[in-house]
Amino acid sequence: MNLHKKMEEMLLKRHTHISMHVPGHKNNTIGYLSSLHLDFDMTEIDGMDDLHEPTGILQEVNQTLSGKYPGYHAQMMVNGTTNGILSAVYAVSDQTERYFIVDSAHKSVYHALKLLNCKPVHIKSTEIVNRQLDSHDTIIITYPTYSGEAIDISNIIQYAHNYGTTVITDEAHGAHLDMAPDFPKSSMKYDSDITIQSYHKMLPALTMASVIFTKSRALHDKVMKYVNYFETSSPSYLIMLSIESAQEFYDNFKPELFNKNRKKIIQTLKSREIIVKSQNDPTKLILNHPSLTPYELAKVFTDRHIYHEMVTDRGVLWCLPLFHNGHSYPLRLLLERIGSADFSRVHITPEKTNLEILKNRTCIRTIVPYPPGVPLVHEGETITDNHMNWLSHYVSNRVRMEGIQYNLEYYKNEDNR
Repeated sequence: MNLHKKMEEMLLKRHTHISMHVPGHKNNTIGYLSSLHLDFDMTEIDGMDDLHEPTGILQEVNQTLSGKYPGYHAQMMVNGTTNGILSAVYAVSDQTERYFIVDSAHKSVYHALKLLNCKPVHIKSTEIVNRQLDSHDTIIITYPTYSGEAIDISNIIQYAHNYGTTVITDEAHGAHLDMAPDFPKSSMKYDSDITIQSYHKMLPALTMASVIFTKSRALHDKVMKYVNYFETSSPSYLIMLSIESAQEFYDNFKPELFNKNRKKIIQTLKSREIIVKSQNDPTKLILNHPSLTPYELAKVFTDRHIYHEMVTDRGVLWCLPLFHNGHSYPLRLLLERIGSADFSRVHITPEKTNLEILKNRTCIRTIVPYPPGVPLVHEGETITDNHMNWLSHYVSNRVRMEGIQYNLEYYKNEDNR
């Protein structure tokens, strides 16, 4: 029971794990997941409906979810937004000749296109409205970004639709949008054709809880074909129950306590000379310190058992809890730990990895800093000097990178033959 032991270790009361990361239930301190019981881990027996062709209770839940954005068809998913991205990209493949990726995208988008043997066109969000489009194009947008930035998606969708272009929105980090006046508006407010939301990221739902929304019935039917292909045929009722619970949380949320506690957290951070950068999404903060690198600042926090969502050269990303009446999030302990943290003595032991073997080689497996899951070097690309600089930088700061070990082992074996 090693995993069980590790989880218990992370949650020891004397070193309480304080979550400033996803999932949004923050170690079951936000929302009402305690009402779920292991007895509810059932299967699709008579009376419990069929997730892939719902006609009973699961259809009722989907209809409730559709009410979040009237005019859309909603479908619960238990394989996460990755399942939704794959299904959405495939659903429009018969009508799409060019896929445009706006700014950057999660690795699941590239995986879908790789499976379809399609090479995407990369374009900046500021340039898309100057591009000639047509009805055989599909635009894939990440909105909001991992760090809570919101581009002018209204203008992009309107421009695309003027040409009959389809818009898929990866709204994984936006299931909480529109739930308070200061929160950004969802892409569905602007008629995105397909939008996928990860309910587990910011709302209090179990990991892998996602919902895919489609604007037309015909497109919904196409999406469902591929949801059935990519999603497990043994759906988790616990995850579906958590989606229903998260939607109820969304519908009844009052932002006053969130705003009050957010202000307390920011004030405490600033009192310790931490530079706080608010994002378009108020639930996201990027933190820096005048005498520390972001990676050193992150280590100060993790040494105090405060765990961030992501750290990059831009700073340390925190995802704030959606505070509500009755929450059990350890806010007082968080403020105490920030107040007593030592920001003067920090040392990161660099990872000792020889990367030179990769220089000017072909990338065999995509290298992805995770999080955020946006590829740095794609499979088939030549690993350039610029790539090497970034790889060295990430390795020295102990950033987790998927694919790098595979490439290293591949070329070590090649050179030893």
